[in-house]
Order: sequence, then C-alpha cells, then structure tokens
Amino acid sequence: MQYTTLGKSGVRISRLSMGCGRLPENDDESTALIHRAVETGINFFETATFYCNNLCLEKTGMGLKGLRDKVMVQVKVGTEMDSTADSFRREMESQFKRLQIDRADFFQFGWLAWERMPIVLKKGGPLEGVRKFMDEGLIRHIGFTGHDTPENFIKILETGLFESMTVSYNILSRSYEKTIARAQELGVGVIIMNPVGGGMLGHPSAVLSKLEARDDSTTPATALRFVLANPGVSTANSGMANLAQLEENLAAVETASTLTAADHEQMRKILDEYKSLGDSFCTGCKYCMPCPHGVDIPANFNLYNYHKVYEFTDWANSQYAGMKSECRADRCTDCGECEPKCPQKLPIRKQLKQVHALFGKTSS
Repeated sequence: MQYTTLGKSGVRISRLSMGCGRLPENDDESTALIHRAVETGINFFETATFYCNNLCLEKTGMGLKGLRDKVMVQVKVGTEMDSTADSFRREMESQFKRLQIDRADFFQFGWLAWERMPIVLKKGGPLEGVRKFMDEGLIRHIGFTGHDTPENFIKILETGLFESMTVSYNILSRSYEKTIARAQELGVGVIIMNPVGGGMLGHPSAVLSKLEARDDSTTPATALRFVLANPGVSTANSGMANLAQLEENLAAVETASTLTAADHEQMRKILDEYKSLGDSFCTGCKYCMPCPHGVDIPANFNLYNYHKVYEFTDWANSQYAGMKSECRADRCTDCGECEPKCPQKLPIRKQLKQVHALFGKTSS
C-alpha cells in the first residue's frame, strides 16, 4: 500500500481508504471485507450514521473490533440551525458507542455550507463542542465535507479552521479541481469521495477506455488512477461492497504512481471533450428520495447514465421497460420536492422527462 501525508496534519494515510457506506448486508461478509482491507494496509475508514440503512456504525465497529490501534476512524455530524456544543457532544458520544470506540481520529462537520458557518462559529456552538472533545483527547483532527459550491468551499478553507476536506471528484465530475488546488496550497488534506462515481464507473466503458494507453486497464482502475494523479489529492475514499472490488482498487492504486503529469494532462484534455457528461451527472447519492409519488429517481438516472456515458442504450431500454410502472420517470408530477435536496443541483424534473422521452417508447 502507498501512503502520503494528509496535509499539515502530519498523519500518514493510505492512498486508498474505505468509505463504509456500501458494506455488505451480511455481517460476516462485512467483517471479512473490513479485515481484508486492514490486512492490505488501508488505515482510514469513513463512516456516517445513515449509511447501510442506518447500520454503518455498528457494522464498522464490528469489523474493526480488535484492530482499532491499526486504523483511523472518521465520524461526522451535520450542522443544523439549532446545533449547539451540547447537541454535537451528545451525537458524538452516541456514534462512539455504536462504533464501540472511545475516540475518533478524525471528525468532520458534515454537509457543511458557507451559509452555515455562523452556526458553527457561534458562542456555545458546534465548533466549541468539538474543540472541547479535542482538549479531552477524544478527537485528534477536524475537517469538513459537503456539496456547496467550489467557491464557497474555498472560503471555508481560507478560514484556517480545518485540517482536511472531503469532496466529490472523479473523471466525470471535476468541478472541485480549483478547490482541491487551493486546499493543497493551504496544506489542507484532501479526501475524495465518489472516486468511481458512486459505483457508476465500476463497469466497463469503451468510451472512457482511451483515457489511458494501457491494455490491462479497467474503467474503475482508470478512474482511481486519474483521481490519485491529482497532486492535491491525499486519498481516494472508495465505498467497496465486496472483496473483488477491494482487490481491483488495490491493484489500481499500486499502479497509480506510474502516471506522469503529462499523462494526467492528457486525460484531462480527453475528459474536456466529455465535459457535458459531468455537468449533469447523478452520483446516486439518493438524497432526493423518497419521492412522494413513488418515482425511483436514482434508478431512472442510472439507466440514463448508462446510455449517455457508456452507450449501453439497448440494455438501458430493456431495463426501463422492466421497471415497475409506478417507479418510472413518467410518474413524476412536477411537484419539485426532490430538487432542493440534490447536492449536485440537478434539474431533476426536466431530466426525468428526458429519461422517459428516451426510453418510454419501449415500455408500456
């Protein structure tokens, strides 16, 4: 495993880290996956309360039992209008209990946006609570994550309050490249979520195969190598669901160092040709759900992405035709409840109409 220093924190972090949001449903399989990750040298595990149908903390804690001293665990708490130092403390204590740990190496202000910084900084507010935890030795490092604009994230970075930042970045969604560069200038470690597009890039793509002049490359391997070739990136935090995905990602990380700056620039030029893909890219985060009218928004967009990105149009057509009618795009009533929840700020209603226009002819 390759390691790097996470910004000015001085912490040595594995170049591939584990997002625990896609752990297997079976507890034995989940534990085996975590054990194998630790065996291979992965030393950073990222959690959230709602991952894995609200069982992420329990699964992660179970998998890391007896291995705690070999790894670093990151927890996060979202900042709400009524957040206080006390409410943050209660939530962190709850997460520690569920994880079966007595401290967290990294804490992140979750889903942070510039407009919520006054809440974080207020007297008796969240930052006060987190710093008290640090004084007590229960948290070592502070960071943030979210889906605000790149410009607003740069403003958050420039407050000097944070040692790390987690942002979404991959070969189809590169809007945070300037933010990542600014983080590097400021010595803030950068953790990348969605390095393989929320799992979308885990499938073969003839369209993206020309990004690398390698005969042995797969789409997810290319995706990981592209992310790690960015000099501002510390680690690719990948949500791996099984041992096969873990082993493939490990192999990709081991060869990531062979990419030169010229290789990375060439990949960027090719990607610029496909910039329109990233501009309207759904990562499948499911924040838009549930739809009050039953539309399975992520499933519809997933099929559209297979068509648009991979050119698997026939397959996507057949899948749409087999989808339950109440879940298909044409059941959208244009209520708009989903759009404010979308971190990518996608025009969901408009795109659902496009999905049905494309695939609806083959369904009934």
